[in-house]
Amino acid sequence: MTMITYQESDRSRPLTSSFASFIRPALTVAVRLRDQWHRRQTERMLEGLPAEIRKDIGWPTTNAAPHRQ
Repeated sequence: MTMITYQESDRSRPLTSSFASFIRPALTVAVRLRDQWHRRQTERMLEGLPAEIRKDIGWPTTNAAPHRQ
């Protein structure tokens, strides 16, 4: 019986270029900024709804004062 085994070499992995290592952090920042913008837009849309609808969906009221002791 013959047994064949394969060893993974470092050549099988694609090398990351300096351009890719530069652009990945920039893309991460861009995606984070986009997500924050979408979140602000959603919050503005929810704040623009009538108070009754905001109350029905459980959105916190803007005039609710925190309980102080």
